[in-house]
Amino acid sequence: MARKQILTNDNIQSDIKNALKHPPMPTRAVHYKSKLPFLVFAVTTLVAMALFQNHYKLVLLVDLILIVAYLVADSILKQKRINHVSMDDYEISTACVSYIREEIYSTDNRIHLNPVTKEIHTARVYVMYFDNGNVWNIPENNYLWSGENPMSNVSLYRNTPPGAVFLTITDKHTGNIVMAYPMEYFEYKN
Repeated sequence: MARKQILTNDNIQSDIKNALKHPPMPTRAVHYKSKLPFLVFAVTTLVAMALFQNHYKLVLLVDLILIVAYLVADSILKQKRINHVSMDDYEISTACVSYIREEIYSTDNRIHLNPVTKEIHTARVYVMYFDNGNVWNIPENNYLWSGENPMSNVSLYRNTPPGAVFLTITDKHTGNIVMAYPMEYFEYKN
């Protein structure tokens, strides 16, 4: 076993920024929410084209401009949130792991035309459930700042037994766990 590494607020902020830049595959409900603006754009385009049939090119141009503006604004807001991570927005506590589960999501709902494999594109997500009811979708790469204990989602999945104690970092606004640290490998110093 590797010796315990000191965990500081700077390390936690680094991990939060990494988790915000590269979030794990969202659950299906969140995944559909991210497509909602595009669905609204599509419906409004169809309605506008039906109402203004003679000016359908103008309607398509306006809709395209709105989609690009939405994407740019969304990207700017995400980057601003990443750049301004503050520990005041997060709560630190400990919790025991109840169980960890591997979930497989379809990423595109298309079946390949290869008649032999008929392979569906999927993504594996490892989800950690805590005894206090909180859930953490484990990011792909964790603790990148750590020279001794960087871990992938797969290694956390394989090496975390039920009952393991974790230091959890929870977003105060959403109540979601952003990061979790196994107390077996890390010791928190404020």
